[in-house]
Amino acid sequence: MTQKNKTKKAAPAANLYRILAAASDLFTTQGFHGTSTREIAAKAGVSLGNIYNYFGNKEELFVSLLESREKEYFRPDQPLIKALSSTAFPDNIERLGFASRETVEKFSAYILLIYVDVVEFRARHVAKLFSSMRAGYAAALKSAEAKPHHKPRSKVAPDIDPVAALMMVTWNYSNYFIMEKLFKVKGHYGLADTEAIKLFARVFKRGILAGGNNDHR
Repeated sequence: MTQKNKTKKAAPAANLYRILAAASDLFTTQGFHGTSTREIAAKAGVSLGNIYNYFGNKEELFVSLLESREKEYFRPDQPLIKALSSTAFPDNIERLGFASRETVEKFSAYILLIYVDVVEFRARHVAKLFSSMRAGYAAALKSAEAKPHHKPRSKVAPDIDPVAALMMVTWNYSNYFIMEKLFKVKGHYGLADTEAIKLFARVFKRGILAGGNNDHR
């Protein structure tokens, strides 16, 4: 392939990236209905017609943005998946906490887009995306367990669904850091980040009742 042909092939991909980036910035600051396609084109530095080469309308662009961010979330090089790959669940609960903090910081725009969808579309689009969330976590856990070095020191109780447990751990951490990082409610548990992560891990591993794992029914 000649350099000229390579440049031609790269141009559409670069345009699409700029369109998605511009749309993300505008949707998360002005809302979906408060943003025009013309504004997106201007911010991306492309013609209005160029946007319609990729998307039939503004809502298609919004949905594509959500889908691309969700796909990126489960990539092997992303914080939560890397944490799962490094050590076995549930030994890695604290590491998942630090990865959740990094994820909230890295995907803050995606989280804000979810709120835009909830407010302006009554969660119509994220409901579809999130319906496959368990499958994503199950695949990540299965891939991690297949690694030869994964021999957990502790095990999930036999009556606990490990995929559901993993989702509970990561989403509780995520909700904590959404409050801290996006809602700017610093120290809302009265703890520093590291202390909060350790407390979450302690509660998940041993419960809150005196005597640890004893059944107090």
